[in-house]
Amino acid sequence: MYKIEEGQVVLLVARTNTSTDNLDTLQKLRSTLLSQVGSAGRVDFEQVDRIDVGAVRLGSAKYDIVLVSPVEPRVVEHSSRVLESILLALKPKGKLIIQELALDSGSVLQTSPVTRTKDDIVQQLKFSGFVETEVNSTELVSANELYYLAETQWKLGEPSLFVSEANGHLWTATISAMKPSYDVGAATALSFGKKTKKGQNNINSSSVNTEKKRVWMLNVESDDETEIVDQDGLLEDEDLIKPSAEALARPEGVKTRRRACKNCTCGLADGDEFDESVACEPEGSRLKKPKKPVDVVNLKSSCGNCGLGDAFRCGQCPFIGLPAFEPGEKVTLGGNMLRDDLLM
Repeated sequence: MYKIEEGQVVLLVARTNTSTDNLDTLQKLRSTLLSQVGSAGRVDFEQVDRIDVGAVRLGSAKYDIVLVSPVEPRVVEHSSRVLESILLALKPKGKLIIQELALDSGSVLQTSPVTRTKDDIVQQLKFSGFVETEVNSTELVSANELYYLAETQWKLGEPSLFVSEANGHLWTATISAMKPSYDVGAATALSFGKKTKKGQNNINSSSVNTEKKRVWMLNVESDDETEIVDQDGLLEDEDLIKPSAEALARPEGVKTRRRACKNCTCGLADGDEFDESVACEPEGSRLKKPKKPVDVVNLKSSCGNCGLGDAFRCGQCPFIGLPAFEPGEKVTLGGNMLRDDLLM
């Protein structure tokens, strides 16, 4: 039987039907559990179908042990919603004992609603959040129970055909699991990069050594204790003598280095070898002779368009800006163009 301690809170989850034997079995099991927990404990009951459809909420961290499908008829598969609700209802390190029909490993039944093996059930419990899952026992389902399930629970068309196919391949697996030691929403401080004292736990935030960081600083508590270096003491007697003009003069035989002029062509600016005896003549240093003034009156046009006006003159025409004129005619500004506007 189940190991129940005095004062524990137990939840009984099963499927009920109108069968008298089923109700009597559940009542006897509940009475046995009540005698084990005593007056300080409690035994609650809830239907697995109501949990599956979300008609009831089991609460959070209320039960020490949950027994699922301990009597016939057993549910074919416990859904993830049922297992997650039970996990939430268990206290930390609370225990789950579940019984479920399971197939042989590698067996495939065409008309059987049972599709999972005991390993699949264990995997489903782990996915739901349980730890320390273990298959406690397996019991072969008898032919009479198979016929009852096929005819009454699963409503199969030919129960006898199902019994002949499934006999020896269906088992009742009893599996135990445990809720982790932490509850949903639990939090703890992480001590990444923090030093702890010897013998203390890093996970406990109260034990983390929070020593202040050492900061580099100058000791300026008293001016009397601080030794200041005399700057005059760093100078020698020779450093205080003013140099003479002869000492600063250029030594004999040392030629001055000629500086490169603008637009240098001798190679001095580029650091190349050059002849110091040759004077440097930069490009463009020679002055260009000024052009002779243009004789506008006696100038003959090579294009023949100079007298026609600016619209017909080229860009280098000396008559740009002057009015149109006849060849040989003196260009004058007539009218009042030469009179001051202020005097008009």
